[in-house]
Amino acid sequence: MIPEMVERTGISLQEISTYSPEETFRFGFEMGRSLSTPTNVLLWGDLGVGKTVLAKGIVCGLGVEDPDDIVSPSFTLIQEYRVQGRIIQHVDLYRIDNARDIESLGLDELLLDVGKYVIVEWAEKLPYSDIANAVHIYLRDLGEDRRSIRVEYP
Repeated sequence: MIPEMVERTGISLQEISTYSPEETFRFGFEMGRSLSTPTNVLLWGDLGVGKTVLAKGIVCGLGVEDPDDIVSPSFTLIQEYRVQGRIIQHVDLYRIDNARDIESLGLDELLLDVGKYVIVEWAEKLPYSDIANAVHIYLRDLGEDRRSIRVEYP
Protein backbone atom coordinates (compact mmCIF):
# COMPACT_ATOMS: atom_id res chain seq x y z
CA MET A 1 0.00 0.00 0.00
CA ILE A 2 1.36 3.38 -0.95
CA PRO A 3 1.64 5.68 2.07
CA GLU A 4 0.01 9.05 2.07
CA MET A 5 2.11 11.59 0.24
CA VAL A 6 4.11 13.82 2.56
CA GLU A 7 3.94 17.47 1.56
CA ARG A 8 7.45 18.46 0.52
CA THR A 9 8.47 21.76 -0.95
CA GLY A 10 10.85 22.22 -3.84
CA ILE A 11 10.01 18.98 -5.62
CA SER A 12 9.01 18.31 -9.19
CA LEU A 13 6.60 15.58 -10.18
CA GLN A 14 6.29 13.16 -13.04
CA GLU A 15 3.37 10.77 -13.41
CA ILE A 16 3.04 8.07 -16.04
CA SER A 17 1.25 4.79 -16.64
CA THR A 18 2.92 1.72 -18.09
CA TYR A 19 1.08 -1.16 -19.71
CA SER A 20 3.59 -4.01 -19.44
CA PRO A 21 6.66 -5.05 -17.47
CA GLU A 22 8.73 -4.13 -20.53
CA GLU A 23 7.40 -0.56 -20.45
CA THR A 24 8.10 -0.35 -16.71
CA PHE A 25 11.66 -1.56 -17.35
CA ARG A 26 12.10 0.93 -20.20
CA PHE A 27 10.89 3.81 -18.01
CA GLY A 28 13.43 2.78 -15.36
CA PHE A 29 16.15 2.53 -18.01
CA GLU A 30 15.49 6.07 -19.22
CA MET A 31 15.41 7.30 -15.64
CA GLY A 32 18.77 5.66 -14.92
CA ARG A 33 20.26 7.30 -18.01
CA SER A 34 19.02 10.69 -16.79
CA LEU A 35 20.56 10.45 -13.30
CA SER A 36 23.62 12.61 -13.82
CA THR A 37 24.92 12.46 -10.25
CA PRO A 38 24.77 9.78 -7.56
CA THR A 39 21.47 9.84 -5.76
CA ASN A 40 19.12 7.78 -3.61
CA VAL A 41 16.10 6.26 -5.33
CA LEU A 42 13.34 5.12 -2.96
CA LEU A 43 10.73 2.73 -4.37
CA TRP A 44 7.35 2.50 -2.64
CA GLY A 45 4.53 0.06 -3.43
CA ASP A 46 2.80 -3.24 -2.78
CA LEU A 47 4.17 -6.70 -3.46
CA GLY A 48 4.20 -7.52 -7.17
CA VAL A 49 3.71 -3.94 -8.36
CA GLY A 50 6.96 -3.83 -10.35
CA LYS A 51 9.57 -2.36 -8.01
CA THR A 52 12.22 -4.91 -9.01
CA VAL A 53 11.47 -4.50 -12.73
CA LEU A 54 11.81 -0.73 -12.38
CA ALA A 55 15.01 -1.11 -10.31
CA LYS A 56 16.51 -3.38 -12.98
CA GLY A 57 15.73 -0.76 -15.59
CA ILE A 58 17.39 1.96 -13.52
CA VAL A 59 20.51 -0.16 -12.95
CA CYS A 60 20.72 -0.95 -16.68
CA GLY A 61 20.28 2.74 -17.48
CA LEU A 62 23.25 3.42 -15.22
CA GLY A 63 25.40 1.08 -17.29
CA VAL A 64 24.87 -2.61 -16.52
CA GLU A 65 24.37 -4.07 -19.97
CA ASP A 66 22.54 -7.36 -19.30
CA PRO A 67 19.37 -7.26 -17.18
CA ASP A 68 19.95 -10.94 -16.35
CA ASP A 69 23.06 -9.84 -14.42
CA ILE A 70 20.79 -7.93 -12.03
CA VAL A 71 19.33 -10.11 -9.32
CA SER A 72 16.84 -9.05 -6.71
CA PRO A 73 18.66 -8.76 -3.38
CA SER A 74 15.70 -10.25 -1.48
CA PHE A 75 17.98 -12.67 0.38
CA THR A 76 21.31 -10.82 0.33
CA LEU A 77 19.52 -7.53 1.11
CA ILE A 78 22.17 -5.42 -0.68
CA GLN A 79 23.59 -6.09 -4.13
CA GLU A 80 26.44 -3.95 -5.43
CA TYR A 81 27.27 -3.21 -9.07
CA ARG A 82 30.35 -1.38 -10.32
CA VAL A 83 30.21 -0.14 -13.87
CA GLN A 84 31.74 2.78 -15.76
CA GLY A 85 33.22 4.21 -12.57
CA ARG A 86 29.82 4.13 -10.83
CA ILE A 87 28.94 2.30 -7.65
CA ILE A 88 25.32 1.19 -7.53
CA GLN A 89 23.79 -0.31 -4.38
CA HIS A 90 20.46 -2.14 -4.88
CA VAL A 91 18.71 -2.72 -1.55
CA ASP A 92 15.61 -4.84 -0.91
CA LEU A 93 13.98 -4.40 2.52
CA TYR A 94 11.15 -6.92 1.96
CA ARG A 95 12.49 -9.36 4.56
CA ILE A 96 13.35 -6.65 7.10
CA ASP A 97 11.00 -6.52 10.06
CA ASN A 98 12.18 -3.68 12.28
CA ALA A 99 14.35 -0.58 12.54
CA ARG A 100 17.08 -2.47 14.42
CA ASP A 101 17.57 -4.75 11.40
CA ILE A 102 17.90 -1.69 9.16
CA GLU A 103 20.45 -0.20 11.55
CA SER A 104 22.50 -3.41 11.44
CA LEU A 105 22.71 -3.09 7.65
CA GLY A 106 24.32 0.34 7.97
CA LEU A 107 21.71 1.66 5.58
CA ASP A 108 21.72 5.13 7.10
CA GLU A 109 25.42 5.45 6.27
CA LEU A 110 24.85 4.05 2.79
CA LEU A 111 22.13 6.64 2.12
CA LEU A 112 24.45 9.44 3.25
CA ASP A 113 27.26 8.41 0.87
CA VAL A 114 27.07 11.01 -1.90
CA GLY A 115 29.37 8.98 -4.16
CA LYS A 116 26.95 6.09 -4.78
CA TYR A 117 23.65 5.44 -6.46
CA VAL A 118 21.41 3.69 -3.92
CA ILE A 119 18.12 2.11 -5.01
CA VAL A 120 15.89 0.95 -2.15
CA GLU A 121 12.90 -1.33 -2.69
CA TRP A 122 10.28 -1.26 0.10
CA ALA A 123 11.20 2.28 1.17
CA GLU A 124 8.10 2.28 3.39
CA LYS A 125 10.05 0.08 5.81
CA LEU A 126 12.65 2.77 6.41
CA PRO A 127 12.28 4.29 9.89
CA TYR A 128 12.93 7.69 8.27
CA SER A 129 11.75 9.12 4.96
CA ASP A 130 13.35 12.55 4.89
CA ILE A 131 16.49 11.53 3.03
CA ALA A 132 18.58 14.17 1.31
CA ASN A 133 18.98 13.93 -2.44
CA ALA A 134 16.28 11.26 -2.75
CA VAL A 135 14.00 10.54 -5.66
CA HIS A 136 10.76 8.99 -4.37
CA ILE A 137 8.94 6.65 -6.76
CA TYR A 138 5.45 5.42 -5.90
CA LEU A 139 4.14 2.43 -7.90
CA ARG A 140 0.50 1.40 -7.96
CA ASP A 141 -1.21 -1.57 -9.62
CA LEU A 142 -3.97 -0.51 -12.04
CA GLY A 143 -4.96 -4.08 -12.95
CA GLU A 144 -3.52 -6.60 -15.37
CA ASP A 145 -0.05 -5.34 -16.32
CA ARG A 146 -0.87 -1.62 -15.98
CA ARG A 147 1.05 0.43 -13.44
CA SER A 148 0.83 4.00 -12.25
CA ILE A 149 4.24 5.48 -11.51
CA ARG A 150 4.61 8.77 -9.66
CA VAL A 151 8.12 10.22 -9.38
CA GLU A 152 9.02 13.01 -6.97
CA TYR A 153 12.38 14.62 -7.76
CA PRO A 154 14.19 16.80 -5.19
